[in-house]
Parts: sequence; structure tokens; C-alpha cells
Amino acid sequence: MDGQTVLTVVFVAAVLIWLGQLLWLFRMAESQRLDPFRTVSGAAFFFVLAAPVAMGSPALVDRMGGFVEKVVAKLAPGSEPAAVEQAVPARLLVSGEQRAISGPRIRLGRYPNNEIVLDHTTVSAYHAEIVQRPDGRHEIVDNESRNGTRVNGALVTNQVLRDGDLITLGAASIHYLSSSSSGSQAAFSNAYRENRPRPAVDDEYYDAR
Repeated sequence: MDGQTVLTVVFVAAVLIWLGQLLWLFRMAESQRLDPFRTVSGAAFFFVLAAPVAMGSPALVDRMGGFVEKVVAKLAPGSEPAAVEQAVPARLLVSGEQRAISGPRIRLGRYPNNEIVLDHTTVSAYHAEIVQRPDGRHEIVDNESRNGTRVNGALVTNQVLRDGDLITLGAASIHYLSSSSSGSQAAFSNAYRENRPRPAVDDEYYDAR
């Protein structure tokens, strides 16, 4: 076997290892409710070291994935006309009303000195908070509340939020809207008012705090 054949075999093996790692990272990101495409695109830069780098330096992989997203957004057809719409900051949709997420941290709870007040007996005094991560995304953190915090029905202690996520604190529900155009958020708000869910809530199931 000559040197060129050996190099070809080594290269093919490296590519297969690389693809296998990317597939594993994709499934792992899905299981952790992260953005699998952002994770894979960021890790792909590191070739056969994709998985080790993703596990050892997730922030670096996330930054690389964000860079890829920005490049793709600029190159995507129709991206320039959309830019003329006025951008609005991330917001929470509370009972059909949009509340801007201002500052690096906002508190959610039953007490009136929270930034977002949810007046319900199943909501703890200082139930949870939403913090802005260094990469600009928002993350909800449960403050060891009595009745827990859920994102899209799954109980979480902390969770990076994505556009349209349903957040449930005790028996109170709100929606998270990421930074986007004013038109898209207005459409979401109107759709919520027209199709607002009205689940039957048994307050005895929850503990008041």
C-alpha cells in the first residue's frame, strides 16, 4: 500500500469519525433542549476534535455557531427586505400583553416588587428570574420555587429560552418572544388573544408559598 493510499484511508476514516461526532452532538443537543443546528455548526469547525471541544468548551462552540447563523442570515434570500422592519427587544407575553425584558435580569413572582408580577396563589413570592447570557440569549432560572418552573411542559431548574417557548410558573403561564421584527411579535400577540388557552386548574394540586 503506497503512501497516497494510506493518506486516503486516514482521511476517509477521519471524515467518518467527524460525521459520527456531529451526529452524536446533534442528538445530545436535542436531548438537552438546545439548538442542535447551532451546536453542530459551531463544533464542525474543529473537525475530528468536534466532540471534545464541544464538551470542554461549550461557550466557544456556541459562539462559533452564532457566527455561522449570522453569516447564513446575511446570505439567505430575502434577508435584506426583512431588515427594514423595526426590530424589537425580547419580550414576555403575559395575559395577551407584551412586556419588554429590560436589563440583564428580571424577576418573576407573586410579590409586587418583582419586575413581572403573577398574582396567583400557586406562584412563589420570588418564583424565578430571567437572565441574559453573555451570548445575548435569555435563560430562565428557577429560584427553588414550591411548584416548580416548566418550559413547554418540561420541569426545569434553568433553561435557555427560544422564541415562542411556553413558560409555566405554578399554574400561571406566559410566552417568551425573542428579539424579532415588530410585525412578527404583533402577529403572535393577536393570535394569542384569539386562541388563548383556558386550561382547567385545580389549585389544590399546587402548594401556595
